[in-house]
Amino acid sequence: MRKSLLMTFLLLTLILGACGGASLEGEEVTITGALIGEDQEGFRANFESFTEETGIVVTYQGSDNFEQEIQIQMESGDTPDFALWPQPGAVVDAAQRGMLTSLEDLEIDIDAYKTNFSSYLVGLGTVDGSIYGGANAANLKSIVWYQPAEFEARGYAVPETWDAMIALADQIVADGMNPFCFGMYSNGASGWLATDWMEDIMLRTGNGTTSYDQWVTNELKFEDPIVKNAASLLSQIMHTENYVVGGTDAIVSTYFGNAQDPMFSKDANGNPGCFMHRQASFIPSFWPEAAQAGVGVETTVFPFPVIDESLPKAALGAGDMWGAFNDRDATKAVAEYMLSAEFHAAAAAMPNNARLSAHTGFDTSLYSKDINRILGTIIADALAADAFRFDASDLMPPEVGAGSFWKEMMNLAVEGPGYIDTALANIDTSWP
Repeated sequence: MRKSLLMTFLLLTLILGACGGASLEGEEVTITGALIGEDQEGFRANFESFTEETGIVVTYQGSDNFEQEIQIQMESGDTPDFALWPQPGAVVDAAQRGMLTSLEDLEIDIDAYKTNFSSYLVGLGTVDGSIYGGANAANLKSIVWYQPAEFEARGYAVPETWDAMIALADQIVADGMNPFCFGMYSNGASGWLATDWMEDIMLRTGNGTTSYDQWVTNELKFEDPIVKNAASLLSQIMHTENYVVGGTDAIVSTYFGNAQDPMFSKDANGNPGCFMHRQASFIPSFWPEAAQAGVGVETTVFPFPVIDESLPKAALGAGDMWGAFNDRDATKAVAEYMLSAEFHAAAAAMPNNARLSAHTGFDTSLYSKDINRILGTIIADALAADAFRFDASDLMPPEVGAGSFWKEMMNLAVEGPGYIDTALANIDTSWP
């Protein structure tokens, strides 16, 4: 911690030197975004040491109507110094409209930015060769929830590879139980849970991130053998007898927020309803209240297993990104600080913090929760390998990503592995 504080002090000293030193005393920098509640308090806390060292007063105001409000502010020309968007696409839109200042004009060290946050994240905020987006926090989908005590009681080992997970699933079935919880009903968005499985598999097969990125843009068709292989592996989970608690009927009819509930109940023999549930880091908020108290301890995660060991360990997730509306000296100083490894330290120490730094050098031991230390490490490792990717269906045209892809995954669950070719052909046909 003392080393971290020293590094922060040195960083801020450099910022002050570059921006005119004490001349920034009393300058105010305003930021708006979608963070509210505890996330807002944590984001504000991150600036306390910065203000103490620089004299720059940073004011953040969150709103649950942020997306609409920032549009009005941009159209009227009455913008804050920064906006923090929940997704990079909005940064690109604002930059294309000429609203934002590039990070080059903010005097950010672009090579260091790419090293610290990955070329992929930097690319998401790039327009016509200029960088406008500053990566901030990330979240994670490439995890499987399990209960260590239930594994240990039966001698089950946490699987590190796909083959090991399948072997474990077969053992659980042989022991008379169901290995997986899997439910993807979500009203009009039903099917997205299966697309997440597909995306995780795609990142770990074929050419890894290269074929994944080609798939997102339709350079690699759904009918390509790489994608068909991913669909076949997904079908293996969905359609192998007794793999999923409740079978395929449960997959299509169980609300995703309740899908893991069987893990938290026991049968007459003391066995849980399932042992593994692949779902994103947000899911504990849907668990029964008693189960929520054990997040990271009674119920924790292991990384989505490796499929091709020659590929980097990948991670699927999302994240937020800021953009600056001017290049004032105080704005430059805040931009530099928000891209530092120390920026998230104050929020990380807060007991209810749920935000994870997207900086590969962030000290994950600073997170107050065990689960955040695990998730943060997985994210940092994937970013360092430039193998962190955003949800593919979110990046595809809406007709596909939020349309035919979801629909055909539901159809595949119902129809079985013989429907794979039809499902993939239908998705390709729907591409605008």
